[in-house]
Amino acid sequence: MGLKNYTLFKCKVCGTEFSIPSQYIHESTYEVRCPMHGEHNDTVVIGAYDNLNECMEHDSYKVVGGVVKRR
Repeated sequence: MGLKNYTLFKCKVCGTEFSIPSQYIHESTYEVRCPMHGEHNDTVVIGAYDNLNECMEHDSYKVVGGVVKRR
Protein backbone atom coordinates (compact mmCIF):
# COMPACT_ATOMS: atom_id res chain seq x y z
CA MET A 1 0.00 0.00 0.00
CA GLY A 2 1.52 3.30 -1.10
CA LEU A 3 1.13 6.86 -0.01
CA LYS A 4 -2.36 8.27 -0.55
CA ASN A 5 -2.78 11.51 -2.51
CA TYR A 6 -5.33 13.27 -0.26
CA THR A 7 -5.62 13.34 3.51
CA LEU A 8 -8.92 14.20 5.21
CA PHE A 9 -8.74 16.07 8.54
CA LYS A 10 -11.31 17.10 11.14
CA CYS A 11 -10.97 20.01 13.55
CA LYS A 12 -11.67 18.79 17.10
CA VAL A 13 -12.73 22.29 18.18
CA CYS A 14 -15.34 23.31 15.56
CA GLY A 15 -15.89 20.03 13.66
CA THR A 16 -14.86 21.36 10.24
CA GLU A 17 -13.71 18.63 7.84
CA PHE A 18 -11.17 19.51 5.15
CA SER A 19 -8.79 17.74 2.79
CA ILE A 20 -5.21 18.59 1.89
CA PRO A 21 -3.18 17.12 -0.97
CA SER A 22 -0.52 14.95 0.67
CA GLN A 23 2.28 16.64 -1.30
CA TYR A 24 1.68 19.79 0.79
CA ILE A 25 1.93 18.06 4.16
CA HIS A 26 5.47 18.04 5.47
CA GLU A 27 6.00 15.37 8.10
CA SER A 28 8.69 17.40 9.87
CA THR A 29 6.22 20.26 10.50
CA TYR A 30 3.06 18.23 10.98
CA GLU A 31 0.93 21.02 12.45
CA VAL A 32 -2.28 21.29 10.48
CA ARG A 33 -4.60 24.14 11.41
CA CYS A 34 -8.32 24.49 10.70
CA PRO A 35 -8.87 26.55 7.53
CA MET A 36 -12.05 28.12 8.95
CA HIS A 37 -10.49 29.27 12.22
CA GLY A 38 -6.71 29.70 12.03
CA GLU A 39 -6.30 29.55 15.79
CA HIS A 40 -7.67 25.98 15.95
CA ASN A 41 -4.69 23.64 15.72
CA ASP A 42 -6.25 20.53 17.29
CA THR A 43 -6.94 18.40 14.20
CA VAL A 44 -7.13 14.66 13.62
CA VAL A 45 -6.70 12.58 10.45
CA ILE A 46 -9.96 10.81 9.59
CA GLY A 47 -9.05 9.37 6.20
CA ALA A 48 -6.59 9.09 3.33
CA TYR A 49 -7.63 8.63 -0.28
CA ASP A 50 -6.06 8.01 -3.69
CA ASN A 51 -8.14 10.56 -5.58
CA LEU A 52 -10.40 13.51 -4.85
CA ASN A 53 -13.57 11.66 -5.89
CA GLU A 54 -13.02 9.04 -3.19
CA CYS A 55 -12.37 11.79 -0.68
CA MET A 56 -15.57 13.62 -1.61
CA GLU A 57 -17.65 10.43 -1.28
CA HIS A 58 -16.86 10.51 2.43
CA ASP A 59 -19.63 13.11 2.92
CA SER A 60 -21.51 12.59 -0.37
CA TYR A 61 -20.80 15.75 -2.29
CA LYS A 62 -22.29 16.52 -5.67
CA VAL A 63 -21.72 19.14 -8.35
CA VAL A 64 -24.71 21.42 -8.97
CA GLY A 65 -24.32 24.05 -11.65
CA GLY A 66 -20.55 23.90 -11.45
CA VAL A 67 -20.54 24.31 -7.66
CA VAL A 68 -19.61 21.49 -5.24
CA LYS A 69 -22.31 21.07 -2.58
CA ARG A 70 -22.85 18.63 0.27
CA ARG A 71 -25.92 16.38 -0.11
